[in-house]
Amino acid sequence: MFLVILLVKNVMHCIIRKNFASQKDLMIELTLLTLLNYVGDNFCEYRNIGHDNYKSLLLSYSDASNKFGPLEVKKVIEKSENFKVAAVAIAAVKCPQHIVK
Repeated sequence: MFLVILLVKNVMHCIIRKNFASQKDLMIELTLLTLLNYVGDNFCEYRNIGHDNYKSLLLSYSDASNKFGPLEVKKVIEKSENFKVAAVAIAAVKCPQHIVK
């Protein structure tokens, strides 16, 4: 478990310290982290009530679309790099019992 937390910390540090081409790129990554934190909380809640990973993920992104707007969520997903790594890292920190086996 300690190794997972250390890995997540290192991944997030690399994403944040990435050499951004412009201030706009920085804002996209910060928006990505905000989105993933929101989705991560909802994902864990859905997993805790018994939904599988896939259904929990879809419900979480549906909630994010309702809160932030579907076009904003889509834009963040399309323009973000390291999306999969960041998403797994957030989920592993928020509810490792559902991610780490």
